[in-house]
Amino acid sequence: MSDKKSTTLSKPSSVSPSDELNQLRQIVFGDAQRALEVQLAQLQASLDKGLSALHSEFSDKLQKMHAEMDQSLSELEDRIQYVDKQHDDKDDIVHKELDSLAAEQDTFALGTDKQLQELNHALEQETQALSSHFNKQLAVLKAQLEQVSADLSSSKTDRKTLAKLLATMATNLEDDPQ
Repeated sequence: MSDKKSTTLSKPSSVSPSDELNQLRQIVFGDAQRALEVQLAQLQASLDKGLSALHSEFSDKLQKMHAEMDQSLSELEDRIQYVDKQHDDKDDIVHKELDSLAAEQDTFALGTDKQLQELNHALEQETQALSSHFNKQLAVLKAQLEQVSADLSSSKTDRKTLAKLLATMATNLEDDPQ
């Protein structure tokens, strides 16, 4: 046994020290290292598979979220267009009513001006007629009063007759339609 040891130890080695170390590791840790490498490969594959699944799920959820956002934006845009159309329609109706009211106001103003002119003309005519009638009545009364005054001056009438005469004149003035 001692010969074997000396021959293995004294033999010059053609293998480098790092190769020897690798061989030694292979002998001591070979099965454990291979198990670890297999386990690492499995973990790497599992991690890659999980990441791929997460990426796919994330991508699907992101696409769904984009689709939902697009749909919500489309619905919101439709609502805005609907409200905008209603607003425009109401605005058109208000403008038409305003134009109609303006036209009615213009027509009413012209009609009112014409009626006021006619009313002023009629009032002027009525005023002139009343003034003329009143002046005629005043002239008649003055004439009667002058006549009565002249009669009274020329004849001595008693007070009773004079009172009757004035009462008759007052009655005539009250009964006279204007």
